Amino acid sequence: FSMNAAWLHITLVHIPVFVTPLLLFMGVKALKSQKTPQLKAFYQGSIILAIFASIAYFTGPSTSDWVKAVFSDYSQDMVENHALWGRFGFTSSILSGLIGIMAISSYLQEEKPHKAIPWVLLGFQLINFLLFVYTAHLGGLIRRPDLL
Repeated sequence: FSMNAAWLHITLVHIPVFVTPLLLFMGVKALKSQKTPQLKAFYQGSIILAIFASIAYFTGPSTSDWVKAVFSDYSQDMVENHALWGRFGFTSSILSGLIGIMAISSYLQEEKPHKAIPWVLLGFQLINFLLFVYTAHLGGLIRRPDLL
């Protein structure tokens, strides 16, 4: 296990939690304005979010090993529950990123993305937000079970 991977995980997991509400705001503004630069920024932000969520997800197992080595008092059930919900968030963010790629590829082919795409993506970003906040809460409880 690697302490570097653990710190990378602990640092990067906060990015999706804080960026997703910004993406929701961007998405609502883009949908209201229907301006291409705002829509593109929303799609590109969704792709970037998927990348950060992927890095956070794939550094999770190393972090779990690090937690086991460093802390003597933790709940394995909480670690597994956090990992499960992290997997849901990772999967949802990947789907969001793929929708962003689909929209950007339309622009690259000099077409406008279908009008449903930003709405679908906004829905996924809302789901992402809920999943990331809950997963973060579970992650915090691993270290601070007294907050239950």
